Amino acid sequence: MIFPALLTILLAAFAVLSWRNQKLGIVLLFTLLPTYLIRLDVGPIPSTLLEGFVLITIALAVLRLRSETAQRAVSTVWESFGWYRAPIVLIVIAGIVSTVIAPDTLSALGILKAYIIEPILLALVIKSVMPDRADTERIITALIASATVVGTLAILQALTHFGIPDAWAIENRATSLYDYPNAVGLFIAPIMAMAVVRFFNRIISVRTSPPPTPSINGGRGITEWLPSIYGGAGGGAILLMLGGIVAAKTEAALIAVPVALVIIGLLAPIAGRIKYAIIAATIAGASAVMIFVPSIVQKITLHDSSGLVRRAQWSETLTMLADRPFLGAGLNGYPVVLTPYHNATFYEIFQYPHNIFLNVWSELGLIGLIGLIIGAILIIRTAWRRKDDALVLAFAAAILTMTIHGLVDVPFFKNDLAILTVFCLIGMMVKKESK
Repeated sequence: MIFPALLTILLAAFAVLSWRNQKLGIVLLFTLLPTYLIRLDVGPIPSTLLEGFVLITIALAVLRLRSETAQRAVSTVWESFGWYRAPIVLIVIAGIVSTVIAPDTLSALGILKAYIIEPILLALVIKSVMPDRADTERIITALIASATVVGTLAILQALTHFGIPDAWAIENRATSLYDYPNAVGLFIAPIMAMAVVRFFNRIISVRTSPPPTPSINGGRGITEWLPSIYGGAGGGAILLMLGGIVAAKTEAALIAVPVALVIIGLLAPIAGRIKYAIIAATIAGASAVMIFVPSIVQKITLHDSSGLVRRAQWSETLTMLADRPFLGAGLNGYPVVLTPYHNATFYEIFQYPHNIFLNVWSELGLIGLIGLIIGAILIIRTAWRRKDDALVLAFAAAILTMTIHGLVDVPFFKNDLAILTVFCLIGMMVKKESK
């Protein structure tokens, strides 16, 4: 009885705080994304502590919509999504269809609400309540804080060998708060990419700003200390996040982050000589890695043991999808539907195909895959048109990191990652800084 009572107190406290300060509640929610690991039941319906926070945030926002003015504001927010409304609508339609045809309708409904409906409703709330750049920055700070804690715990685990599940103890792969190591990289990597872009932009902005007015006592004013403050806090957080990924030995994340940052660096409006330096450093670094760490070539070309599993898994998935090209397997139906096609018995059937395109195609059918492709095109278009906006580039770096990592893993289809993905999407639409 103590555990349910404690969860009730936590949810009630969050509700009171969010009612008194809606913005603070949303920022706190993003700090607490890993709380989806705490499971609870609401009657016969399984849920999580994070889902409780999300539903409270949405419910309180609805309670505030009492006037016609507020209702018109919601309509305005939806219209502000512009062309992004098309992939969102397609994915919602695909989710509903995939729930109907899923082998287990009840579990599919759980996935639909937690991974699609609730994150989209939360996005509408955030965009209406926290539309300003400063608000967006606060949420990013909350994400960095959360990822830094996850990374720090992973480092401590790797150093002490304490708390690592038996399945990963031999390889000493840290899992931090999670049940498996890859979850650490999936959560930290996009946030780290975002943090790196913001870190360099802040350092450059402070160093190129006008000289500060000397302090009265002749000493260094706070403005003069800002580069050191940003450098210390931001750099320390990035190092702890990187350390967490290394401790978890999530190799796909270690590849995805630098590749995404190089692409964003080439896209950013920086001096040509710096771009040439980035290209040269990338070529030199890649060459050195291939020479001194030959195993990484096998990893990238999928010729190591995990790569062989992925290739077999994708082959079987494509065979299954050839028979079900329009509907796919249905939400949460992949393990059941793939069973008749599973001949490579040297690996178990996983929950998802471990490829971003196959994941979406299998779970959401062809409609969902089309929605994903349209969304990707819109994101590329936005990043190109607003490449002079460092905040947009930070979100583009996060989305690109998730996409690259997702070529061999499962982004989005997890409670925290679904919310993170949707936030990055609305972050791409953040208003331009006023002049």
